[in-house]
Amino acid sequence: MQSLIQLSSIAARQTLDAQALVSNNLANANTTAFKADLYQASSAYLHGGALESGATTMTLEHGVDFAPGNVTYTGNDLDIAINGEGWMQALTPDGEVVLSRRGDLRVQPDGRLMDGVGNQIMGEGGPIALPEFSSLSIGTDGTISLVPMGEPPTANVAIDRLMLVNPPAAELSKGLDGAIRHQDVGGLTPDASVQVAVGALETSNVNPVAAMVQMIELSRTFEAHVKAMKAADELDASSSSLMKLE
Repeated sequence: MQSLIQLSSIAARQTLDAQALVSNNLANANTTAFKADLYQASSAYLHGGALESGATTMTLEHGVDFAPGNVTYTGNDLDIAINGEGWMQALTPDGEVVLSRRGDLRVQPDGRLMDGVGNQIMGEGGPIALPEFSSLSIGTDGTISLVPMGEPPTANVAIDRLMLVNPPAAELSKGLDGAIRHQDVGGLTPDASVQVAVGALETSNVNPVAAMVQMIELSRTFEAHVKAMKAADELDASSSSLMKLE
């Protein structure tokens, strides 16, 4: 049988883990297209001898809230937001292909199309690198068109199309770096049903007010567990004193 102080300490540890996760969500409430983490824990029964009647909690792999954030219009031609479900593919600085909905795009001096965290955007033809241009536009289907430098405005050329995919959420996972990964990202094919809003960005799907309420509730829960541990310690001390009197 587990003691009260053991149960309270386990519960306090789980509460601290949940607080850390909610704090991270709250810190990213203004991060473009951020997806909130969901804390998950489960009961785990102990086995073996006198442990058969005991139980503890086990932290599970954290879930992710894939609900889209709000779309805010910026008027910037290189800002895009995915309408509804779907993802873009992006290449990290380490050369890994990940999924992203972050549409704060920028063109580097060498022509690479990057997002706000330094990932190179992937097109259906591979990592997107643009030639020199006088104007650039992105269509709602993800088609990237430009007017080459020195050419008249009517010389609009389609260069590539954003690699837009829509795998099932059950096949996705989120790493410690915040990137979304698919179990077989190389096997994904373009999905023509995925559309983008041009001149707009998707906000984080974290609700700051709800996250603050969670933080307060978790803080009170942690305090309750600490009080329970102190009470258990006092009971143990009292029991020891009574045994000495006998």
